[in-house]
Amino acid sequence: MTVDEALELVEIVLDYQHLNKVQELVFRQSWEGRSYKEIARSSEYEYDSIRVAGAELWKLLSKAFDEKVKKGNLQSVLKRYLQRNKVNVQKNITIEVNLSGANLSGANLTGTRLIANLIETDFCQADQQKVAMLDDKAELEEESIDGEEGHNPGIKSNPQEQIYHWNGLRFRSDAQIKIAEALDRAGVLFFPNSKARFTTTEGRENQEPDFLIFHNGKWGILEVDGEVDEERDRILQSHGIPFIQHYNSTQCSEQPDLVVQEFLQRLNQV
Repeated sequence: MTVDEALELVEIVLDYQHLNKVQELVFRQSWEGRSYKEIARSSEYEYDSIRVAGAELWKLLSKAFDEKVKKGNLQSVLKRYLQRNKVNVQKNITIEVNLSGANLSGANLTGTRLIANLIETDFCQADQQKVAMLDDKAELEEESIDGEEGHNPGIKSNPQEQIYHWNGLRFRSDAQIKIAEALDRAGVLFFPNSKARFTTTEGRENQEPDFLIFHNGKWGILEVDGEVDEERDRILQSHGIPFIQHYNSTQCSEQPDLVVQEFLQRLNQV
């Protein structure tokens, strides 16, 4: 399935609602496995604009496909959708897609048409391997904090992701280092980029809060320029971390002490 065919399917599922320019850019580039930073570097948009557009896009698609959609599983979700609706996509033909879930017979078709020009029927084996590789790359983009091989055999971290070092710790951005320095000046106990594993609606997953902070007997999470994941935040809060706050990278870089001060004040009020 090409990205154009994927976008056409998305528009059908969205009842022909078109994605805006930034959302379409994020969709196309994410389909190819590119990170938000890579998308920003190759486009006219700032990183924060790309990140916000991505969060809105995944939320929109999650509702439309009735399944959580994110950068790491975009191709897999569309593949499962086709399989659930028993769509047999064949080479260079126009097919009718029954979006209501009824049998795909001439009498029961809804009339919604998807113009598909796929090279092989459904996803061929090569397509499936490509999907798995892209999903792994995107997942590591979200989860990996260094250039070393992950715990799962056969899955390697993204070599294009720049790692920043400070006091023997690893960070994803200069903005994270600014926050670490501010937390250090404040004398606060913190754990940067610590992986956590817990149960989500999609099963057991690894997640990586930017800063896990312990202050005055309370736990909190401070996120720097990360994609807002409401489900993840809710699960972490249910496990006893009452306060999670997201800040943009510009604010963290330019006013790190103010960010930390505000975060600690709000954490104390929880």
